[in-house]
Amino acid sequence: MHPYRDGIPYLIPGVSRPGRSATLGGMPVPPKRVKELTEGTVDHHASLTHPGLQEITIRWRGSFGYMEAWAGEGDDNDEKIPLCRIEYLGDDDWAFALYDPATETYAEAVLHHGQHIGQAVDAYDTAALVHLADYKA
Repeated sequence: MHPYRDGIPYLIPGVSRPGRSATLGGMPVPPKRVKELTEGTVDHHASLTHPGLQEITIRWRGSFGYMEAWAGEGDDNDEKIPLCRIEYLGDDDWAFALYDPATETYAEAVLHHGQHIGQAVDAYDTAALVHLADYKA
């Protein structure tokens, strides 16, 4: 069980969870295979819900993944649309922060199903409601 901050579970800095790889700060880092599966799953899901997009990519920094949509013709003129930040909490649990284009920052947010924690496709679906309204199927 994790301590809670503002209703959101978090890990205590410097304390790693047993059986999990972690950074010096105590946050679990997703293994390469989890990163690849997550990006592939989200990209496939997006191809079904928003077929007008080229792809969804995730840039990784420690336990955080920065999700971006790419719109256009698949060339150098494609538009990058920052969507959200996901944070790996272990297993298939991800925390979520929505991208705010006005401040170019990420703000912790509730997923579309009302929870603070969910799967990576939940994060995509929630961010798509805000950032991809022009790219509906």
